[in-house]
Amino acid sequence: MRNLAILALDDFEHWSSIESLSMGGATGVIKSILPYLKAEKIYLLGITSVRKNLYAEIPFHDNIIIVPVIHVPVSTVIPVRILAIYYSRKINSILKKYNIGAVYSHAEEISFWIKPGLTILYHMHGGANAIVKAKNKYLRLKLIQRLWEYVRSVNLKNATRVIAIDSFCYEIAKSNGAGEKTMLIPNFVDPGIFYKDITPSQLLIGLTDNILLFVGRIEEVKGLELFCDTLIELGKRESGKWTGVLVGRGTYQPVVEKYIREKGEEKIFLFAGPVFRQDELRKIYSRASILMISSHFEGIPMVILEALACQTPVMATDVGGIKDLVSDNRTCFVLGNRDPLAFATLAQDIMKKRNDIPADARFSSLTASVLINDILSGKVI
Repeated sequence: MRNLAILALDDFEHWSSIESLSMGGATGVIKSILPYLKAEKIYLLGITSVRKNLYAEIPFHDNIIIVPVIHVPVSTVIPVRILAIYYSRKINSILKKYNIGAVYSHAEEISFWIKPGLTILYHMHGGANAIVKAKNKYLRLKLIQRLWEYVRSVNLKNATRVIAIDSFCYEIAKSNGAGEKTMLIPNFVDPGIFYKDITPSQLLIGLTDNILLFVGRIEEVKGLELFCDTLIELGKRESGKWTGVLVGRGTYQPVVEKYIREKGEEKIFLFAGPVFRQDELRKIYSRASILMISSHFEGIPMVILEALACQTPVMATDVGGIKDLVSDNRTCFVLGNRDPLAFATLAQDIMKKRNDIPADARFSSLTASVLINDILSGKVI
């Protein structure tokens, strides 16, 4: 079997820690597929905040080894994506050193530098330009956005096969001449990790209300004002019966907290902070009444699939591929407007049949791994 490299802007050393620097939804995808990947050795190439660990070999599990290839100081003001482009110039020598025969890329900035010759599976996690809503306003410049589009076009050209998580991604791949080698596969979760779990979550001990849940980065793009307004409306209609729980962290949290204070509704919101342990996240999903996606932009958010696997219904704005690939109006519901009154009504309707929500097995990592292993082993070209 070949040696395999997995590329991601992930802090593999701190996958289950508050110290994690990981970016975006790739973390959940990699965690769910990793147990099912077949290779002689698997190298996790990502980021580290510890300078001495850069390029070091860190045993992870059995045949899995972490090799950080990007240094991201904790206090840096330089965006992670810029650091990734800079450090990833050495990626070919690293791949050669570990005799890598196949690459499973979740990071455009790293795989951009890879020379032809390897089997490359490029996983597109979203069609929207990754820096359109960047925290650093200078990254939003049109020139920088065009450069990022160029990086993505190179990845599409060089990839052996491409996974597009929604129709938007697929159309972008097609417009770049990569349509024939692109597969439309929504993201996936490990049903051995995410399932209905009645064990109490330590973060939610003592909380008996209905829970409107948000899980993710607390950033402007997540549209959390809609989440807040929806919960406040539910509180008006059903006083004392709802609590909003936000799991995550981000630079937009002070703005959201101020928004809530100005509404005078601090008592019905709980900022739980980030949760990296999947067993704890599973308990939170299972305890929640509804997961809400209020984003302005998304692909297929991992949190939706994780919640559905835990038999927790989802309501979402009409973004990414949610409506076409996930919504079934039984477990996952999409509204085409950003009206908190409409979302509050939908939440009440969902709660009337909450106990009839089945586990969603459509997005199993076990099923997806069969095709992915065939691609990475060279059986499918």
